[in-house]
Amino acid sequence: VGAAAAGAEKDLEHGDVDKYGIHDHEFWVGTSSAMMWLTYAMLIVLFIVVIWQFIMFQFQTHVVAWTIGACFVALAVPLSLQDIHMHIIHYISPLQRHYIRILWMVPIYSVESWLALRFNDQKVYLETLREAYEAFVVYSLYKLMREYLGPKPMAVAKLKRIGEKKGSDRATMLFPMCWSYKWRLDAQFLTRSALGVWQYVFIRTALALTACVLEMFHLFGEGSFAPDKFYLWNVIILNLSQCWALWCLVLFYHELREELAPIRPLGKFMVVKAVVFFSWWQQMIVTYLASAEVIHHYLDYTGEDVAKGIQNLLICIEMLIYALLHKKIFSYKDFRAGGPLSSYMAAMHLQQKSTKDAIGDMIPTDVMLEGASYVVKAKKKIAEQIHKHESDTTKAPHPDP
Repeated sequence: VGAAAAGAEKDLEHGDVDKYGIHDHEFWVGTSSAMMWLTYAMLIVLFIVVIWQFIMFQFQTHVVAWTIGACFVALAVPLSLQDIHMHIIHYISPLQRHYIRILWMVPIYSVESWLALRFNDQKVYLETLREAYEAFVVYSLYKLMREYLGPKPMAVAKLKRIGEKKGSDRATMLFPMCWSYKWRLDAQFLTRSALGVWQYVFIRTALALTACVLEMFHLFGEGSFAPDKFYLWNVIILNLSQCWALWCLVLFYHELREELAPIRPLGKFMVVKAVVFFSWWQQMIVTYLASAEVIHHYLDYTGEDVAKGIQNLLICIEMLIYALLHKKIFSYKDFRAGGPLSSYMAAMHLQQKSTKDAIGDMIPTDVMLEGASYVVKAKKKIAEQIHKHESDTTKAPHPDP
């Protein structure tokens, strides 16, 4: 790696840096910035129209909420879209697909939260589908760290070196699983951590689809903690799945933090964790306030509707903060010559890829293929256990009649 990095530096000195995205696409880089500023100029015009609408509707509270949410969405989305665009035109590493997938969180969250705020009758469907993407973001962060370690044999070798360094071939199980069986620092660690994160994608997606179907039959009962409604069980299952996924993610980072240092995973992890945990507990608090009648009805909106509106408005506002953080933490500049990943790119002999490759890599086929592999492995494991049980039964001595 050191020799490859030295070669990269030599290329940099001689100006051969197009493959690292320094001089390529200067026109599109300029166009991207110009389009963002043009968007903000149009927002000024929109702001004038909004003031006029306020006057027409006599500053009704729900219209004010719609407008405030729209303004924050209009500020956040262009920032994230520009970041995505910059990654696409400077696409050099497969790791960037995970950057792009995480960056899409802000546009998806912002737009769907505003639509749920504006179209109250459709909020369950919009919120549920939005939250399903959250699991995909957590999984993308895990895959970013996992793929940085290289192919499986290389990753296992790194884990074994860590075990030799710490004097134990077992992972340090973190709270609250300190009492449990310690995972081996080999392929077992990789498989269990991957499965622990992937199950959240599966469960969250399955619950999202279930919620949408049950809502049509008035069986979901959003905001109701009655046991005859699915909302209570949805919260319990989702919370357990989410906690396990994040625990596996933390354990993976904890054991491999030195190996992962060049991709600066702590900042990335903290941002993703903030979105997952903060938005989750924020929703729980607002829902509780509505059930305790601290939040009251307004016009034709029930207290629960008002609570959901507050939650969606807060997400619209918070997404601007996350968009600004993403611009720094998930920047395309990580993959430029002289950036934190220069040594990695040189060692992998990476070259500039086409826009078509970048867009194609955004499609989550890898998630589906990994899920299919887990199903195949599970079926094989079950078949082996059944065969073993049948063999033991056959070999067991039969009592005399």
